[in-house]
Amino acid sequence: MTCAVVGVGASSGAGAAEVADLIGGVLDEAGLEPGAVWCVATAEGRAAEPVLRAAAARRGLPLVAYPVEVLARVEVPSPSGAVRARTGTASVAEAAALHAALHAALKAPGSVEDVRLVVRKRRSARATAAVARAASIAEIGGQARLFLDKSGGDCTGA
Repeated sequence: MTCAVVGVGASSGAGAAEVADLIGGVLDEAGLEPGAVWCVATAEGRAAEPVLRAAAARRGLPLVAYPVEVLARVEVPSPSGAVRARTGTASVAEAAALHAALHAALKAPGSVEDVRLVVRKRRSARATAAVARAASIAEIGGQARLFLDKSGGDCTGA
């Protein structure tokens, strides 16, 4: 069982084409087709913006969102003080990707043993994107690391 999720953050002024291109870039870097991805995930405040909905739709992916308070609790490799000052979380793209991948995996059949970023955040002029993946213990050779935070929503029903 594999579950991949694209996490996205965007500042005002970002366009749907810019965000969709960035999503395509991180999917290419991860070696994933859009059909292998469960959803695009972001922070609640950004999900209502037409730009992110349109960018996800251009890639044929549902968009889900999590409260900033939930994302702020997710441990990420690339935290940003500037992002924390603006949003209340040190990461949007990486945290949303990790959180959504875990939720999707917990809802899927099978044993999930590992959730990790396979593409750390990448930037365009006004957006960021990252890819997280959940895998079963058989896929990772018995070495397990699980980021566990059961609050928030999921993207399995999207």
